[in-house]
Amino acid sequence: MRITDNGLFRMITACSLLAALLCLLAAGGAADQRTEALLSVAVGELGYQATKGGYTKYGEWGGNAYGEYCSEFISWCVNAADDLYGLGMLGSTYPLQTSCDAGAQWYRERGRYITVNGGLRGEEGQFWVSDGVSVSDRPYIPQPGDLVYIEWYAYNRLDHTGIVEFLTQDTDGTILVHTIEGNNKVLGISPTNVARYTYRLDDDSIRGYGVMTEGLAGRRLEKGASGSDVVYFQKCMITLGYYSGDAGGKYGKATVDACKAFQKAVGLSETGIADQATWQKMGEEMAVRIQAAEERAAARAEAEAAKMVETAREAIEKSWFRDLDPYDEAACWARLMAPVTVLDVEPTTKVYLSTGPNGKQKTKDAHRGYFYGTSVAVHVLEEQDGWTHIEAYNDCDELEDGWVRGHRIKTVTPNATYGIIVDKMTQRLYLYKEGKLLTTLLISTGTTKGQNEDFNETASGEFFLCSWTGGFWAGELWCNYAIRFNGGDLLHLVPSIFVPDGTETGKEDFSRCESALGSKASHGCIRVQRVENADGYNHLWLWNNLKGQKNVKIIVWDDDGRKLPETAVETPMYYNPKGGVKYHTTARCSSVKSTYLPLTGITYGDLSRYPFTELSPCGVCGAPERPETVAAWNQAIDTARAEIGAGGQQ
Repeated sequence: MRITDNGLFRMITACSLLAALLCLLAAGGAADQRTEALLSVAVGELGYQATKGGYTKYGEWGGNAYGEYCSEFISWCVNAADDLYGLGMLGSTYPLQTSCDAGAQWYRERGRYITVNGGLRGEEGQFWVSDGVSVSDRPYIPQPGDLVYIEWYAYNRLDHTGIVEFLTQDTDGTILVHTIEGNNKVLGISPTNVARYTYRLDDDSIRGYGVMTEGLAGRRLEKGASGSDVVYFQKCMITLGYYSGDAGGKYGKATVDACKAFQKAVGLSETGIADQATWQKMGEEMAVRIQAAEERAAARAEAEAAKMVETAREAIEKSWFRDLDPYDEAACWARLMAPVTVLDVEPTTKVYLSTGPNGKQKTKDAHRGYFYGTSVAVHVLEEQDGWTHIEAYNDCDELEDGWVRGHRIKTVTPNATYGIIVDKMTQRLYLYKEGKLLTTLLISTGTTKGQNEDFNETASGEFFLCSWTGGFWAGELWCNYAIRFNGGDLLHLVPSIFVPDGTETGKEDFSRCESALGSKASHGCIRVQRVENADGYNHLWLWNNLKGQKNVKIIVWDDDGRKLPETAVETPMYYNPKGGVKYHTTARCSSVKSTYLPLTGITYGDLSRYPFTELSPCGVCGAPERPETVAAWNQAIDTARAEIGAGGQQ
């Protein structure tokens, strides 16, 4: 136990400390899930010891296997808690830190660093935003899950960090801070280990705490000031609309003018000095802005979902697919082997629909009013006077019906060896052989986003592979090993482009289209992965092994009327902090100008928190829908199912 004597601590009344501690202990009954998750992992690491050479798994994880590892230990624990409990804390609740100074700076720039004992030199003067009392007069009482930052050697730098586990109070009233730390070289053993340590609240080596809550403390800022407090102040002024420059940490004329404009707007004296009253008003305005933004995002999602209830109901009622589970081998194989009705003409021949028996051609629309021949399955609805009423999905992925001559109808029995299911929701291809699921491949089906049209959506339905057409050009994209289905649609290798490399043809580059696999990205065809998966399958395997097979059925499973997939909150996302309005799945999305790359990392869970509530998903890299959009849409699907009694559908 590290016990020191400090006059500052004696200046604080026992009653105020006790009251603060009691408040803390009362709040502890409803401990934050994030804190519980982190501490549970950290407790599980107690006793882990570095080797004599200094190796630790924490250092290796952080990039320096034999280095000092107090910071890496904490980030390792946060990452492990994210994985175990489905959280997204690393980079949002806690910093990804490989040094104490970097971690503390991360907190400072977010208004979440509380100094102790005056902090490091140059950090003196912090006050509580709520009432202006100096932090030195009323020291912060840490909470479980806070990070503590320590200076051992008086070089005006932070030397060590740990996790606050809990607080206790001795019989003499002394408050003790209990921590879990790795690599404590002053109090620990050698080689260093992960262990519990105890400090008095007034220990003079503690310089600050990284806390969960933003904006608790501030510092008087005026022209000429610099540092992370200025960065935080500037970021808030940007959010509130008073400052348009970079948050560079220099309190110059532009920041003074922004402060004056804000002070005028909220009824304060226009001094241009960020004093306690200014900080307090800024915190209040930020809280209002944050709440409004989050409510606006939720309301927008609910409104959009409400509009789609009728569409969802119609899709559920009319869908061909119902309960289709790609991992239910028996059910899927039965579906793949079921005989189908087709139009008895060539696979690429169009048969136009009539409005009724002996009726007129239904439409002259280039993408509606017809179905292809034996490559497309149709459903028979009724027969009348030598005519047959049929339905199938048209080129715009709409379930369309019409009439054809009855003699055009015939039944086809599918191939008994192979079958394929393409899921447009998950963007996966499932390959079956003789009733068993062989493998799953990444794909990209058609998208209607960007400059694409409705007919670029890959049509849903049941089809037959009908011809092996080989390679073709689509603009600058070379699409190889194409297999035709649905008349004009093709199942082909993920496209490549040829980039100059000094040779006659150039170098074949797959990176752009391969990065989009797993999301809708094509113009209607189905792109299939090039690289062999863990089972040894890829599109070339399909080309080589299905070639010559007749009537291989391919089911393209519609995503209309289905729930949106949920994304884990810790999933990495990226955005451009300099005015970007989209979030992305890659730090180098091709839709973003190179000057803004690489993009800044956040997590999917961050999208639920301000200032990321206004970002929308990038269609180019296939970013998932926003969290509140997913929740609202899935609720709409449940509502639609309940209304039509289809609760069991997927």
